[in-house]
Amino acid sequence: MRYKLFTTQFCHKCPSMKEFMASQDKVPGDVVNASVPEGFEEAKKFGVTSVPCVVFVDDAGEEVKRCGCREEVEEFFNTL
Repeated sequence: MRYKLFTTQFCHKCPSMKEFMASQDKVPGDVVNASVPEGFEEAKKFGVTSVPCVVFVDDAGEEVKRCGCREEVEEFFNTL
């Protein structure tokens, strides 16, 4: 499993979510900047309409869980 953290450069909540996800060691992942064309296309692919948004995907790239805040991520981590 991996995560994709979708962010934008104008989001005021995104920096703290990026810091939190970088500090955790349960699941590896990537930050996707939805402000740039490539990131926007990936956000559309996953149906991301607001940021920050953490999408956990399985090894096949299929969505397992979606979280919009740190508390939701922590709850999900507790189930792992």
